[in-house]
Amino acid sequence: MNRFSLCLTVGVFALLASACAAPTTGPDAGEVQAQIETSVAATVAAHTKTQAALVPPTATETAAPTVTLSPFPSLTPFPTSTPAPLGGGIPATVSAPYACSVINKWPFDNTVFKRNEDFDIKFSLMNIGSHEWNQGADLGYDSGVNMLTRATVYELPKVKPGQITGPFIFDARTPRKPGAYTMTFKVQGGFCRPYIKVIVK
Repeated sequence: MNRFSLCLTVGVFALLASACAAPTTGPDAGEVQAQIETSVAATVAAHTKTQAALVPPTATETAAPTVTLSPFPSLTPFPTSTPAPLGGGIPATVSAPYACSVINKWPFDNTVFKRNEDFDIKFSLMNIGSHEWNQGADLGYDSGVNMLTRATVYELPKVKPGQITGPFIFDARTPRKPGAYTMTFKVQGGFCRPYIKVIVK
């Protein structure tokens, strides 16, 4: 017999026994009500315990594991070198009265083109010297395989140290024969010699 049935049976007998008592000295209505409430409470408690024992435990939700990020390493600067010019000029670390650095050059060194292909040569110049460049200095073809489709010469403006001038754009065509080709430009005075180097296949 389970607990619930036992408690229910005891409660019923207690109720019957109280009903059979001598009528002259019976308990007052408040006492009877208290006994009934006690009996009901005991029955409910027994029923709850029985149900808890019979019902299999259900899976409870557990928190999913969270990802704990390890601290991001600090961005300690890496040692760097001073950028060298691309395509002629004097390295930016040299302090000369007149010097240049070639920037934003196209085509990059060893760019591959087809034979007899039209392309643009494009670059800008930065004054990395300690003196200002005078207005009127010419920039044009100097040496190597001349791939220009027309004789273009630029007249430079006044350029202070640290300033950039350009872009300078030249129309060009690759040679008809495969190979590696270099073409050099020159700023009047010879202190700046940008170049391009292409491969023709």
